[in-house]
Amino acid sequence: MAAMLGMSSPSSARNNTVNPMRRLGLIDEDGGLTDRGNKWRVDSTFADACQEILDEIYPDELGVLVDASDNPDPVAVKAWFDHRGFGDSNAQQMSATYVLVASKEIPEPPAVDSGKPAKKAPAKKKPAAKSQESGGAGEAQEVAGDVQPPAKPAEGPTVHLDIQIHIPADATPEQIDLIFSSMARHLYAK
Repeated sequence: MAAMLGMSSPSSARNNTVNPMRRLGLIDEDGGLTDRGNKWRVDSTFADACQEILDEIYPDELGVLVDASDNPDPVAVKAWFDHRGFGDSNAQQMSATYVLVASKEIPEPPAVDSGKPAKKAPAKKKPAAKSQESGGAGEAQEVAGDVQPPAKPAEGPTVHLDIQIHIPADATPEQIDLIFSSMARHLYAK
């Protein structure tokens, strides 16, 4: 699964995709679809699955954070998660997942400019993954991000990597320089 999702390791796939899907009740412990997961994947029952998730997972106080159109307000929802002590990246991803679920609408697939009119696909996106927390003194840790669709299919695939560096507060300037020097050697070697 990690290779399919463009993630750096099986543990990254488990922490960023599988575990959140379990928490939302979309898959069971064996990785099989639950009844809710089957509702989630079928257009006509997608909203029912979203309502089940809202009822079971999210607190009622998030439901009042709506804009003038009575749609979930992404800015207010992110602020709610921010005030719960989540880091910026986690709060952003959690709020994006909540807004997707609370809107109960199947998101439009991203547009790919291939010169042809885009076909409307009925496929649904999986909920946004929650960021993986990690520890470790002075280690530079690479976390694979999204695999972006190619701008033009004829040119080949494009890969997007997000790199997180966790440096302890007591690291010396020399240690920090060594970390960035090593990254430069390995990332920009070619």
